[in-house]
Amino acid sequence: MALATTSLLFVPVTPLYSTPSRQAENAPRRRVLYINSYHRGYKFSDDITQGIEAVLKEPGQNVDLLVEYMDTKRLDSPEYMEELYQLYKVKYGTLKPDLVISSDDAALNFLFQYANELFPDVPVVFSGANYFDVTRLAGFPNFTGVSEIADAQGTLDLALALHPQTRQIVVVNDTSVTGQRVHERLSTLQASYPEITFIYLEDISMDNLRQQLNQLSSDSLVLLTIFFRDNAGGFFEYDVFTPLVSESSTVPVYGLWDFSLGYGIVGGKLTSGATEGARAAQLAVRILNGESPQDIPVVQEPAARYMFDYEQLQRWNIAESALPGDSFVLNKPFSFFEQYAQLVWIVGASFLVLATAITILVFNILRRRRAEVQLNQSLSELQESRVLLEERVEERTEALRQRAALLEAAAEVSRTTTEIVDLEVLLPTVVDLVQQRFDLYYVGLFLLDESGELAVLRAGTGEAGHEMMAQGWELRVGGQSMIGRCVATGKADIQLDVGEASVRFDNPHLPETRSEMALPLRVRGEIIGAMTIQSHRVAAFEQDDIRTMQTVADQIAAVISNARLFTQVQEGLAAERRAYGDLTHAAWQQLLQSAPNLGYLSDRRATRPAGNVWRPEMQSALDTGKIVAGESGAALAIPLRVREQVVGVIDGRKKDGTAWLPEEITLLQSLVDQLNVAVESARLYEESQRRAMRERLVAEVSGRLRASRDVEAVLQATIRELGQVLGATATIRMTPLSADEPVASASAGSASAPNASPLYPTAL
Repeated sequence: MALATTSLLFVPVTPLYSTPSRQAENAPRRRVLYINSYHRGYKFSDDITQGIEAVLKEPGQNVDLLVEYMDTKRLDSPEYMEELYQLYKVKYGTLKPDLVISSDDAALNFLFQYANELFPDVPVVFSGANYFDVTRLAGFPNFTGVSEIADAQGTLDLALALHPQTRQIVVVNDTSVTGQRVHERLSTLQASYPEITFIYLEDISMDNLRQQLNQLSSDSLVLLTIFFRDNAGGFFEYDVFTPLVSESSTVPVYGLWDFSLGYGIVGGKLTSGATEGARAAQLAVRILNGESPQDIPVVQEPAARYMFDYEQLQRWNIAESALPGDSFVLNKPFSFFEQYAQLVWIVGASFLVLATAITILVFNILRRRRAEVQLNQSLSELQESRVLLEERVEERTEALRQRAALLEAAAEVSRTTTEIVDLEVLLPTVVDLVQQRFDLYYVGLFLLDESGELAVLRAGTGEAGHEMMAQGWELRVGGQSMIGRCVATGKADIQLDVGEASVRFDNPHLPETRSEMALPLRVRGEIIGAMTIQSHRVAAFEQDDIRTMQTVADQIAAVISNARLFTQVQEGLAAERRAYGDLTHAAWQQLLQSAPNLGYLSDRRATRPAGNVWRPEMQSALDTGKIVAGESGAALAIPLRVREQVVGVIDGRKKDGTAWLPEEITLLQSLVDQLNVAVESARLYEESQRRAMRERLVAEVSGRLRASRDVEAVLQATIRELGQVLGATATIRMTPLSADEPVASASAGSASAPNASPLYPTAL
């Protein structure tokens, strides 16, 4: 057949462009060729095309889709296939696709025969291949796809469940490639239904088919697969052969594909072309993204769904309740309740609520006249309640503010007081800080005196505090005052309304006090005083306020105790320094008295004793303890200090008569400072040497005494060594004890004892 005479071969190629996403605008576009076994308008083919387009048009795919229709429902001769090959060879010789998709068996068989020549090394994804045998892929590594497995068994099981009286299944099928695959599948299923007889109406004319269907017994069912062509050469679309079969049949007709639904079949577990196309396109996307076809196995799982035609269900009296739960029912009459069940319930509930509300309103209207007086009274009470509520809210707000202030002030008191160690500075600082931070009328601190019987005011805020401090304000412990009771009992004394207090000392300096707290100051279990906190408001203190203020009082007590300890330590250190200074002064006095003219004079010729050199500036420096310059400025006297004691003076004079420069004075003062340290160190060293010598002499004398074996020898050795050590005359006399005097009262060296022992004098 010449190419020029086969005008039907020139099926237009339809490019379908998927809209690129913004992220993929610059990515390379891929060309995908889709070869459809049939023709445009054939529903199953159109559904497959729709499924493929839905996937490949997704954003970011960047795919140009080219579609070729083989039209094999009308023409399928070998010559026709050869003409298609020649056409595609010319057409896609330069327009090489990146991937080929086929649908149904005719296109797949064509690719098995010509793909290596038309599309070498191009991946092929097939769909709609009925009951595909994977052994056919041998030698075709670039092929993979989706096996179209019409769920014949699912449809048969369903039909037999709905029609249990069935004994005969009449299969309406054509002799096309697809029809042959279906026949093979049904033949293998027959063994699963031993009680059912299967009759195949295939190689038959449409008229003969209709006659036989019109004569079926009531125990029969019809299974319609496909019947696009009869043996008389007639071609029938799905929307033609399905109604003809359904109208001719005296029993229900079931199917395998959804393109027959709505044209006369009851339904079944039907295969969808759109689903098959989408599954194939998803495999194509994986390959375009880099996967190898060899790594993608052929999809063998069926994707059928239970679908039914409502009109046929009614025709054959099949209850919808007998269908599987997830079934889709086509042509079902519109039911407002079923379609809008939720809305109906909502509206009904709303009407019920409205009716109830109307009833209540009517009842309330009837009662309104009687309730007007009560309402007015209630409004008045409400107004009063509102005013009272506002007052309570204001009070509560103020309480919360004070509580926050309490916590913040407690922290601030702790921080501030720990930095102050002077008690006279600490106490007024504490009361002022507490009053300011807590917005109080008055704050005062009382500390016990040495007797523990009086609480003495040591700090108070404001003018009243200063006046009471000036008057020496004090309260007796255990007396009529709140402070006295608090110190005596060691417990807080709280008066939220001082006007109601049975026992309280009225302070004329604080006339506006309405609430008062007396809090004990406790340190390690000992009460050292109390703190008074006073407010000009009644009931100004709550439990939280009391607890917080007691914590503040405990902190203040601890700080006061620490300040006292610090003062004691400082006084002890000062006394120790004074004592050490006195000792140092006495030592230097003894040293200087033993050497009254200790001093040296140096000039460029030699160093010699100072003798009686004692210049006026030297005496001034010695008296004042400060650096003194001579009248001319050439002389400079700097006092020598040891432990704050002036022990001497150093005097310098310039030969040229010029005044001393500041840097020279600084240098000379530095030398004098070093001299002070060196002189004191030398004195201490000499003193330590003298002590060591005395201790050594004592040790030697003790050793000689221990060497003596009788009393007279001990006495003689003692007096001899004592005379040598002291460098003076020494005498020892032993006195006998009286008869009635205990031994412990004996004494030695009594010169007046009448019966003294022998005298042992010694002298140097």
